[in-house]
Order: sequence, then structure tokens, then C-alpha cells
Amino acid sequence: MSFWLRMTSRVVFFFLVVSLISFNTADPPPGIKVRITENAKSLKELGLMYLNGLVTKQFSIENLLIKSVTLTSLQVDPAQVDFRFLEKIGLQFEIRDLKFSLELQRELNMPFFTQFNIDRGTTIITGEGVSAMIIVKINQNPKGHLNVEIPSADCTIRADTIRTTSTGFLGNIFDVLTPLYKYFFNNKICPALEPMINNKLRDLPMMKTLHEGRQLDLDYSLSSDIAVTSKSLDISFKGLMSVHGQAVDTDSIRPGKEPVFTETKQMVYVGISELFFNGAAMSIYKSGPFEVEVPKLKGLKVLMNSALEAVGITQGLLTVELTEAPIIKIKKDNVNADVNFKAQSKGQQESLLSCKLGMNVKFEESRLIPVIKMPSCQAKTEKLKGKIVVGVAKTILYFVDKLFVEGIPIPLPIDLSFIDAKIQFEEGYLMVGGSLKFNPLQSSSNTGR
Repeated sequence: MSFWLRMTSRVVFFFLVVSLISFNTADPPPGIKVRITENAKSLKELGLMYLNGLVTKQFSIENLLIKSVTLTSLQVDPAQVDFRFLEKIGLQFEIRDLKFSLELQRELNMPFFTQFNIDRGTTIITGEGVSAMIIVKINQNPKGHLNVEIPSADCTIRADTIRTTSTGFLGNIFDVLTPLYKYFFNNKICPALEPMINNKLRDLPMMKTLHEGRQLDLDYSLSSDIAVTSKSLDISFKGLMSVHGQAVDTDSIRPGKEPVFTETKQMVYVGISELFFNGAAMSIYKSGPFEVEVPKLKGLKVLMNSALEAVGITQGLLTVELTEAPIIKIKKDNVNADVNFKAQSKGQQESLLSCKLGMNVKFEESRLIPVIKMPSCQAKTEKLKGKIVVGVAKTILYFVDKLFVEGIPIPLPIDLSFIDAKIQFEEGYLMVGGSLKFNPLQSSSNTGR
């Protein structure tokens, strides 16, 4: 029973998070917004791959008698699987004529003078003619977590036939209990789904640490209710970066515009507003000075040493501190930023510098990777004002690349990767459209996740 609850909740949870991958009009726009479309073929394929990925995986069970459960076979006709969005409600799942077989490993020991084994064996449970119809209502709870409702009238899971074949001392007793298994399967899984899924959703972290050293966190809580139409489902995340333990003043951050989805051709869309990038810039500014190692340049680059020394930057450790939060602007043709900072090498006079940089983004699996173009930097110190500093530009480029070397995770399940990404820039936000790929090798098997 507990295995079926776990497996069914995992399947519904998977579809749910795939489909939900949160903003009053007076509030800032969401930093990250995700749209999943009713690309039925792709979503169905993902779901079937996930189901097949459960086969042969062993699930540990904390039980006096049952030690583990393994789904040994699963047969389902893709034509008998249906998945759809229900406008202003949520999701509907329907599976017909599914067949399964699972193996229970049993072991019962009693502590006498030594550990005494009473039973050791297996029970093979086979189900045929399994059908399921589940409607999941989706909303946001007061803490910004995703929440579901599964009314009893909207959930039916039944098996036409349940058979068992057991071995071991207690095997015959397990086989006699077959009608009881069928009763629990047909009547007890649905009532347990809602609390089990909501417990999983509550366990999803709403805050993700992106950089331990600088204590930079990203808030993934929902900023508004979920918007569902018959063709798509949109979820808005706050997407605000902050220094750990510090409050975020959204009024001090350039907000940009809320991403606007205008099509449903791709399977998934991710919109990222200026608020996300400027929130990250503000957090880096508030996290204080940072240090980078300035190498001694050789060969054709040796002339840069003189340019750096001219503004007081020498080989060795360089302390850099932003003098204000950088301003990042997203235009239809590019993303650019103005960065003002002070830099000081050991034993040298502090230098004020200003850089302009361009930026692009790329996706690797489920992570957004900022790609910084070569900045253009000038000195602002009085005696050096206007001097172009190429070496400083490379130093800033190195630091930003190092800061976000692992990228910024987009809220998708660990089993999924973003592929075939196509990026489009709009005024105040950027949009990425693409598909999702299921990665069974990354899927956890016996962790219960």
C-alpha cells in the first residue's frame, strides 16, 4: 500500500512540477516566469519515460516485514494516456488499461538469544486493467509554496485484477490476503494522494544558495497564483537574489517589465525580467568587496602590465569594491550594464574605474549561464581620468565568470533539462523557448524523492 502511494504520488508530482515549472499589480514583476504549454505529444512522452524509468528501481520500505519493493514491469499503451490543462482549475491525468508487476522482498526476524528468522521470501503482485483519472486543482499557499487539492470526487484509481504469488514460510498467508490488496488499491490510494503531494511540495526549497562564499541566495517562492488556460500553464517566481539574512528593498531595484508570453509553439518558455538581473547586481554590491588575483602578463600581452600599473594596479592580490549597484538594461537588441567600482593593489593608491559591458545568456541543462562580453573600462581617478584600462576589463570579466561558473538554476525537476533553447530579447525582459528532456540517469531511485 505505502509503495503504491509513493509511486502514484511521484508520478502525479512529476507531472505537476513539469507542468509548473508566483505579483499583485502594485508589486514588482516576477524575476522568473515559466510557461508550460499543452504540447501533448512531448508531455506524454516525458511522462511515459518517467514511468518506464521507475521499472527495476528498488524502493526501501521501513516496515517490520517488507524490506523493499521493486517495480519489475510496467505496460502502458501511449494511446491510453491523456494529459490536459483545465482552465482556471489545473491538470487532468488519465491512464487506461495499465499492467504492472512488482516484487516485495520480505524478511521477519525476532530477537531471542540471537536473531531468529521467521520468514524470508518474496511476493509478486500483478495488476491488470488498471485505470486512473485524477484532477488536480492548483493554487498558492500563504507561504508562497505550490499547493494542490484532489477532491475525492475527482480521483479514481482502480484495478480489474490483482494477483499474488509468494514464497517463504508466510507465503501462503500473503496469497490469501489478495482480496484485501485489491480493496486497498481501489479505495485507499486516492485519499492519501493530496497530503502526500503537498508534503513533497512543502519540502521543496524556496531559497537556493548560489554562492557560498558571498552568501548569495535566490528566492524561488511564488509571487502570484498560477494562471491556467486550456492551452498552457504559467507560474511566476519572485526570482530575487539577496545576501543571506538581509532584507530586499525592491523599490531600490530597477524592475523592468513582466515577461509576456505570446505563443504556445514551444513546449516550455522561461521569461527573465530586469528585476532578476538587477536584484543579482544589487546583492553583489551589498555583499561587499571581493579579491581577485592579477597575473603578470607575458608575451604580446606584456604591454597591459604598464596600462594596469598606470592606474595603480599591480601583479598580485587586487581588492575590488562596487561603489554603487550596477544597472542592467535589457533592450530588444542587447543586454548591457554600467559598473562603477574602486580597485586597490597592496601598497598602491586606490583607483576609481567605470566599465560598460554587454551580456548574453545560454542554457546548459536546467541552468542559466550569463555570458559576459569584453567590458570597456575607463579610469575615473582625477589624474588618470578617461584612460582606457584593458587589463581591468579582463579582471572584471574573470571575476563575473568565476562568480557564476555553475550558472543559475531554473526551477525544474532534477530529472529534466532545457534543450533547443531559442533566446529573444524584449524591452525590460528576455524570453527563452525550447523543449524539455528527461534524464533517467539523474533520476533518484531509492531516495524516495
